[in-house]
Amino acid sequence: MILKMVRIYSDEDTRKIDFNDVFHIQAESMCDMFSSLLSKNKIRAKAAVINITCKSSDKIEDMLLIDGFLDVDIAYNLEDFNNLSEQKKRSIQLEIIMLGLRKASSFLNLNLEPFIEVQNEIVQLNYLNRFIWKKPKYSPDRKKKAYIQVEWGTQTVKIDLVVTDKKGDLLLKQSIPVNHPGRMGLDILGSLNWLDNDIIEIRHQYIKKEVYKFTIV
Repeated sequence: MILKMVRIYSDEDTRKIDFNDVFHIQAESMCDMFSSLLSKNKIRAKAAVINITCKSSDKIEDMLLIDGFLDVDIAYNLEDFNNLSEQKKRSIQLEIIMLGLRKASSFLNLNLEPFIEVQNEIVQLNYLNRFIWKKPKYSPDRKKKAYIQVEWGTQTVKIDLVVTDKKGDLLLKQSIPVNHPGRMGLDILGSLNWLDNDIIEIRHQYIKKEVYKFTIV
């Protein structure tokens, strides 16, 4: 099978924590970024998903591989994590991923180099998970191009609708409301459609009533 995803967690009691402060919710962006870059390598492994959990050293359990999921525990103290800056949080998340992958690579007999290459690429990108959602869409008359620009942080998701003309000159850049943190915030991106040459509609992936329309003046 192909290794598709790396995820990180903590053993915190999430019942006592604000949803925005839950560690694995904050880590979704970094895990998505790492997994997306890693997918280019098409690494064959006995696991499709590697789950890395931060625990105190006295709670570490042996690695467990079941149905393509490998569970890896590492000793890491996250007590002060929520007091850190955005940049520091993201660097720690990447560090945790690499600590877990070093253990996983030994267990699965994998070459560590592809993981190190992804790590270096993320550092070069300044840890920012910034991307264009799907392919741009052209207006019916082909004179305008619309696309969605996403910047996904630990606790915020910034989504902008961008429209340019044929020359690439900016006609519109407007924020799209995001009502949830983490991966759920991206659910607003269900579809992007031109209703005519000047009006764009964006529909939520699951909530049919959540529809936004933008007019290019």
